[in-house]
Amino acid sequence: MSYCKYIIAVLFIFPQYLFAQDITGLWKGTLYNDTTQQYYKYEIGISKEKGKYTGFSHTWFILDDKQYFGVKKVKVKIADDGKIIVEDDGLISNNYPVAPGKNIRQLNILTLDANDALMTLSGPFTTNRTKEYHSLTGSIDLQRKNDFWQSALVPHLKELGKQNELSFVKEENETIAKIENEQKSAGLQLKQEQQFAQKEKDKNEVIKLQALQQEEKNKKTAAAMLAKKEADAIAENERVKADLVKQQAEKEKELKRIAILEATAKATAERERIQTEMALQETIKKQAAEKDKALKALAKMEADAKTQAEKQKAREDYAKQQAAVAAENEKENAARLLVKQQVAAKAAAEKKQVEVAKQQQAEKEKADKILAKQQAEAFARKEKEQAIQQQAEKEKTIIALAKQQAELKALTDKEKSSQSETATNKNVAAANITNRTTIVQQTVSFTSDSLQLSLYDNGEIDGDTVSVIMNGQLILAKQGLSTTAIKKTIYIPPGMDNVELVMYAESLGSIPPNTGLLVIKDGKNLYEVRFSGDLQKNASIVFNRKKE
Repeated sequence: MSYCKYIIAVLFIFPQYLFAQDITGLWKGTLYNDTTQQYYKYEIGISKEKGKYTGFSHTWFILDDKQYFGVKKVKVKIADDGKIIVEDDGLISNNYPVAPGKNIRQLNILTLDANDALMTLSGPFTTNRTKEYHSLTGSIDLQRKNDFWQSALVPHLKELGKQNELSFVKEENETIAKIENEQKSAGLQLKQEQQFAQKEKDKNEVIKLQALQQEEKNKKTAAAMLAKKEADAIAENERVKADLVKQQAEKEKELKRIAILEATAKATAERERIQTEMALQETIKKQAAEKDKALKALAKMEADAKTQAEKQKAREDYAKQQAAVAAENEKENAARLLVKQQVAAKAAAEKKQVEVAKQQQAEKEKADKILAKQQAEAFARKEKEQAIQQQAEKEKTIIALAKQQAELKALTDKEKSSQSETATNKNVAAANITNRTTIVQQTVSFTSDSLQLSLYDNGEIDGDTVSVIMNGQLILAKQGLSTTAIKKTIYIPPGMDNVELVMYAESLGSIPPNTGLLVIKDGKNLYEVRFSGDLQKNASIVFNRKKE
């Protein structure tokens, strides 16, 4: 009885358990065709809206280095026995070399196996028979993948504008949109803060400009004051020169006056001496003549006197006469002495006047020399101060001018660099690689010393262009992605254990973002890496050498 209960539980509870499993998401694996006996890359995206399952499938393969794909809409349902039924609901995009048959539908009957974290879908598929085509059979093996962007299906649906028809993609996009809105809000706040900071910066720039203008005005004022000082100094110098010329003229005039005084004094003294000597000689002659006359008169009187008494009287008269002459001579001598003394006093006074004039002139010359020395020292000191000030102003002006020239040169160089960079960026591959964020999208292990790379577009062919950089070196420049492989073999030296390939989007084509498929052949191993980038982000694939 207990055994029957167990069987009933298995039959009825286990399908309910399967039905309770969430089968939405990306399923990625292979499709095996019994007729061609070939494996094809196969993916299914299962969506659930209002309790109803729908989805898309993606089949792709490479033939003669060209990638072929087909994207279909599918219907999904869970049978009562827990089987997952996936049926085609129309081909929406393909690039098959021949037109696919009409009214052909693929039916997958898949079994869900949930083992710990690994979930798989596997089972047979068939196609319906038509007038032109036989029925095809085969098998499908899929694993559920969380990173659905590393698929062929989802990026392709994105380029077709149908990615949000998958509920799990829509949910993630809504989450991303919410995060982006929050970031946008934060960015808006940051932008407002930056705008405020910019306004403050602009305000500070205005203040700085006003300060520079005021400084320029102050410089002009200082220059005008300095020019006035220089003009005043020149005028003062001219005045000093004029004073010196005037002083020299007055000195020469005074020297001439002193010379005239000296000459006059000398001439007067010489004239007085001559007059005195002439007067003295005249007096001596006169006295001698009078004495001689008196003697002759006495001799005559004595000769005429008849008696001794008369002779005596004649002698007495002579003596009186001589005494009167002597008194007169003495009086004349006193008068001459007085005149001589007066002449000597006058000469002494004139001499003293000349000496005083000379002393005054000497003192004046000494005072003029002291004043001239003081003026020269003051002028030299003033000129030195002005020279120091001028040198300081000159150096300040040179520094300010050099700073302005440096700022102007920096701005000019920056503008030229920006123009050059802009012009260069138009021609150089991966020109702005350092300005973009590089995101590692997958890590791959390798063993060989060479890897063969094949590069394809991972969706609609819309004109995506990429450059490939290996460890900082450009190996493929501005390659247009398509369904035809762009091949490149890279050789890895034995000592190099790590290689990074950076996919740089040169253009996004008509349907952003830039999506691609990189197929890596490492000896017998084959890896598929899907990448996505834009004008802000680079896609990176890291290769690590597998140690023996």
